[in-house]
Formats: sequence, structure tokens, C-alpha cells
Amino acid sequence: MGFLFGTSFPVNLRRILIANRLMTANQPSEKLQSGLYEKSVVTEKSYTAPALEKGLDIIELLATLSEGLKLKEIAAQLNKSVSEIFRMVCVLEKRQYIHLDSETEKYHISIKLFEVAFGQYPVKTLSEVATKELSYLTKEIKQSAYLSVLNNESTIVTAYQESPTENHFKVGLGSSAPILDSCAGHVFVAYMDDSDYVKIQQQFGITFEPTRLENLKRVILNQGYERMLSKKIQGIEEIGFPVFDRMNRIVACLVVPFLHYLDNSNVVDINTAIQEAGLSAQRMTIALSTS
Repeated sequence: MGFLFGTSFPVNLRRILIANRLMTANQPSEKLQSGLYEKSVVTEKSYTAPALEKGLDIIELLATLSEGLKLKEIAAQLNKSVSEIFRMVCVLEKRQYIHLDSETEKYHISIKLFEVAFGQYPVKTLSEVATKELSYLTKEIKQSAYLSVLNNESTIVTAYQESPTENHFKVGLGSSAPILDSCAGHVFVAYMDDSDYVKIQQQFGITFEPTRLENLKRVILNQGYERMLSKKIQGIEEIGFPVFDRMNRIVACLVVPFLHYLDNSNVVDINTAIQEAGLSAQRMTIALSTS
């Protein structure tokens, strides 16, 4: 039995859109190369790229639905015929922006979107490290686990491994949560640079009292992790540990959404889960520091 948590984030591919419009615009090539027309082309409403827009519509639609959609369902949601989007879907799958689940025949967003969105950010390396470690951790503690990265004022799930047990907590790849409403977000706030922390204080000072934010940061730094009750689902306690790069900067947060069974039948208690999750986060940090 699985529990689905989080809503997928809308993908910002503005740079791809700009590049495509620059290529298709009817302007002298030397001026296109110099970038003189970039502003006018981007802002000019008369320029369109129907094929690209269909592709972006498909990507943005799938990004909001972690359960995925069948080809006919995508067409219906976009108010298009299957023949209108079939080749576009094929190209997106070939380019690995989406992938097809052969069992359900549903299309899903792939990890490549994270690589494009974050550019030089080592998402691929991080995911490779996380895949091995999350697999080991979930087997040890019999709980699900996932990895989140920070994107502006939200955290985004980039890797997930479900528990090997029958009951597990499922998080959709690409799911996002506000930085101050999630376990991963709290960890990022605690370990972020001072300049970024000041921005968070200024932005959320009205709704999240400064003293409360300071207390939150102090507790996490003192114990080295966050432990909090889920703000969405009763019976789940979230555990979050920071993962650092070779420059000792936080780049991700390892989270265990710990399920408390009513009959106290947990194979591993939460204190053991905290210990094992901490060790996994440390090993991930070491792997990233040497990669």
C-alpha cells in the first residue's frame, strides 16, 4: 500500500524557448549570432513555435501529475487529438525528457529535466550516489527514503526509494514543498549561507517569526538533523540530514518519512532509523567530495 505525497513542480524551460525562437525568427544570421535581436524576438508576440509549444505543454502537464498519463489522456488534457501530439511525445521520449512505464502505459517526467534546469549543478552525480545509498538505507530501516534539492523557495525530490515492506510512503519524483513547510526545507535553512539566510528572514519574516526561525536553525545545527511531525499526513515523522559537497556546502537533504504503525510493529525503531540515515548522509557527502 503506497501513500503519495507532494505536487510536481512546473518546469521553467525559458532558455530553450528563447533559443528556438532565435533560430526560427526571420532575421539576418549575423545579427542573430550577435544577440541583437534576443530581446525583441522574445517579447514580440507575433513569433510562434507551435511544435515547441506543444512539447512544453506536454512537459508542464506531466510535471504536475506524478502518477503519469497515457497518450490518450495527455491528448484529452491538452484538448488535442492523439495524432497531433503522437510524434511530439515520441521525440520527447527519444530525447529522454519523458519515459514510458511499459506496465501502466503511462508517461512520466524523467530526471533529465533536473539536469537541464540546474545546468552545472551536479544533479546526475548526486542521483547516482543517492540511488545506491537509498537502496541500502531502505533495506536497513524498512522505511522509504528520498533526496531533495533546493530550488528558490521550494525543495524538489530528485531521488526516491520505497520501503521493501508492504506498507510504504511514496513520494513522486519532482514533488515540491515550500521551504519552511518541509523537513528538507528546514535543513536547508539551517545550513545555508548567511546571505541566503538573510533573504529567507526578509521574505518570510511576516509569516514566520524571526525568533522561531532562529530557534529552528539552532536546534538543527546542534543535533545535526531535523526531526518533525509531517505537516500533511498524520502518523508520519520526518527525519532529515544534510548532504554536503567538496566545498562543504549543502547540496541536498536526505529525508526518511518514518511511518509509525498503530500496533507498534515497526521492525526498526525511529532512533535506529535516525542513526542509519545519518550514516547514509555522511557516506553520500564523502562520495560527492571524492567524485
